[in-house]
Amino acid sequence: MRHHAKTGTRSRMVLVVATLALSLASWPASSEVRGPKSEGDIGRRTPDAGQQAASSPSLDAILKEISTYDGGIESAAFWKLRDYVQAHKDDGAGRAECETKLLAFLKTNATPSARMAAGRWLRVVASERAVPALEALLLDARSSDVALYALQQIPGPEADKSLLRALSKTAGATKIAVIGALGQRRSPDAVAALAPLLGQPDLARPAAIALGAIGTDAAAQALDAAYPRVQADLKAVVGASMMQCAEKHLAAGNNEAARRVYEVLAADGTLPAHLRRAAAMGRISASGTAAPKILMAYLEGSDVAMQEAAIARLSGAIAPDAIASVCAILPRLPGPSQVQLLAVLSGYPKERVLAAILDAARADAVPVRVAAMNALQTTGDASVVPFLIEAAARTRGDEQAAARLALGMLKGRAVDEAILKMLSQTPPESVETELLLAIADRRIFPAKPVVAAALASASPRVRVHALRSLRAIGTPSDIPAVLTLLVKAEDEAERAEAEKTTAILAQKTANPDGRASAIRSRLMEEKDPEVRVKLIGLLPLVGDNRTLPLLRTCVEDANAGVSDAAVRALADWPTSAARDDALRLARDSRNETHRLLAIGGLVRMIGLDRYRDPQAAIADLRHAASFSWRPEEQRLVLAALPQFPCREALDLATGFLREPEVKAEAQAAIDKIKERLEAQRKRGT
Repeated sequence: MRHHAKTGTRSRMVLVVATLALSLASWPASSEVRGPKSEGDIGRRTPDAGQQAASSPSLDAILKEISTYDGGIESAAFWKLRDYVQAHKDDGAGRAECETKLLAFLKTNATPSARMAAGRWLRVVASERAVPALEALLLDARSSDVALYALQQIPGPEADKSLLRALSKTAGATKIAVIGALGQRRSPDAVAALAPLLGQPDLARPAAIALGAIGTDAAAQALDAAYPRVQADLKAVVGASMMQCAEKHLAAGNNEAARRVYEVLAADGTLPAHLRRAAAMGRISASGTAAPKILMAYLEGSDVAMQEAAIARLSGAIAPDAIASVCAILPRLPGPSQVQLLAVLSGYPKERVLAAILDAARADAVPVRVAAMNALQTTGDASVVPFLIEAAARTRGDEQAAARLALGMLKGRAVDEAILKMLSQTPPESVETELLLAIADRRIFPAKPVVAAALASASPRVRVHALRSLRAIGTPSDIPAVLTLLVKAEDEAERAEAEKTTAILAQKTANPDGRASAIRSRLMEEKDPEVRVKLIGLLPLVGDNRTLPLLRTCVEDANAGVSDAAVRALADWPTSAARDDALRLARDSRNETHRLLAIGGLVRMIGLDRYRDPQAAIADLRHAASFSWRPEEQRLVLAALPQFPCREALDLATGFLREPEVKAEAQAAIDKIKERLEAQRKRGT
C-alpha cells in the first residue's frame, strides 16, 4: 500500500510541476498589458491596475471558466485569474475575497491543472486565516500537493502548527513532503516531532535533512544522539546535517560545540572522504590555539583525506615563523599531498620556505618537481637561476615548461644579472640556448651585445636561439649582423629563422618606407648572384615600397637566378603597390612559370582592396582573364570574382562556362556571386 501511495503522489507532483511550467512559460512578454511577471512583482502595481479591476470579469466567472482546464494550449483563463489577483491583492477586501474563493475552489471537482493554478495565486494572497482550510485540504489526497504548496509559504506560527499536526496525520510521500516543508521553514518547534523519525528507516533521511536545515541546538542534539545508531547507508546524510549544525555553531562563536561535532565526523572512517575532509577542516577552524597541533597531527598521519584538510587550512593556522616544521614533513608526504602543499608554501615568505621548495624541485617524482618549480615563481630569487636554467636544459615536456616559466616570472634585476653572468662564462650549448631564451622571455635589453655576438657562434643551435632572442630585444640597427648570418647560412631552417628575424626587426622601423634600407644598401653593393637572390627574397617579407624600383631592375638582370628571384618577389608583394608590375609580367613575360606566378600575384593583389569599387576591381580581373589561357590561371580569376559581387562579375563568370575544363569552377563562382548579391539586396546595400 505504501508503494501505491508514493506512486500516486509522485504522479501528482509531476502534474503540479508541468502545470506550473506551462503557466510560467506562456505569460505574455509585456508586463504593461498583463501586469507583473513573477511573485517578486507583487508590491508593484501596473499603471492601469485600477482600470483593469473595474473592467475585469468577476472572480466567480473566471474560476468557472478555468475549472475545466486540462493542461492544453488554450490558457486565456489563467491570465484572467492572474490579472484579477494582481488587481486586488493590495486591497484588504479584495485580497480577502481572493483568498476565500480560491480556497473554496480547491475543494471543488475542478481539474488538477485548474486547482494548481488556483493554488499558485492563493499562495500570493493567503494569510493565517487560510491555514485551517489548507490543513484540511492537505489531508485530502486530491489536493494535498497544492495545499502544501500554499501552506508552506504562509508566514507565522499558525502555519508551523498546522504542518506539525499534519505530520501525525499523513503518510508516504505526503508525510515526507511535510517534513521537507518544516525543514524549509526552519521551524524550531518541529524538532521534537522530527527527532523520533530518525529511527524510522523510511523517514530518517528527510528528517535528518530537515533537522540540519533547522540547525538549532535541539536539532543538533537530536542528530548527535541518533548518529551512533543510524543505519550505515544513512550515516552520510545524518553526518552532513550535523555539519550544517556545526557550521551554525561556528558562525555563532560556539567553537566548542562545533569542534565536538567535527571531531566525531572526522574520526569516522566509514564516512565518504569528502565529508571527513570537510569535518577535519572544520575541526581545525574551531580549535583556536590548538589548531596547529591538530593540523600537524593530520599532516604526519597516513590518512590522505586528513592531509588534504590540513593543507587546505594551513595558511590560516600556521604562522610564517612556524612553517619550518611543515617544511620538514614535506618530503615524507605522498606525491599528491606534496603537490598541494607546495602550492600553499608558495604564499609564505621566501626566506622561510625557499630551501624546502628547492629540495622538492629535485625530488624523484616529476609532478612534485613541476609543482616545486611553479612555487619558485613567487619564492625564487637570483640564487635559483642556475638550477632553473640547468633544469630547463636537461628536461623536456611539463618539467621544462615549468622551469622556463619560473625563470621568466622571477622578479628583480639581480635575476637578470645572474642570467648574464652565466652567459658570459662560456656555458655548454644546451645551457647557452636556455639562457638566450630567458633573455628574450624576460626582455633583458642590456644583453643585446652578448646576444649579437652569439650570432657568430660555431653552434647552429646557438645561432638560431640568438636570432630568436634578437626578435624580442633587438632593433633595426641589428639587421646588418643578421644579414651577414643569413647570407652565410647553409641550413634552410637557420636561414628561415634569419629571414623571420630580419622581417620582425624591420617592422620596428617607424617609417614604413624605410624598413628595408639595410637590405637595399646591401643588395646594391652585393655582386655575388647567390647572395643577391637571398637578399631579394627578404624584400616581400618587409614590404618596403621604396625597393620596388630596385626589384624592377633586378627583373632585367642578366643572371637568371637573380631575375627569377625578383619576379617571385614582385608576385609575392604584400600590398597592391606592385599590381602594375605583376600585370606587366603576366601580360608580357615569355617565361610561362613567371607568367603564372605573376597572374597569381595580380589576382591576389586585386583582392587585397576589398572595399574597392566592385566594377573597377572586375575590370582589372577581366584584364587578367584576357591573358589567362591555361585552366590553372583561369581558376585563379574565377576564385577572386565572388569577392566583388556585381553584375559585371556575374557576366565574366558566365563567359567561362564555355571552357570545359573550368566549367565547374565557373558555375561555383556564379552561385556564390548570386548568393552575395541576394544578401546585399536583403540588407538594402
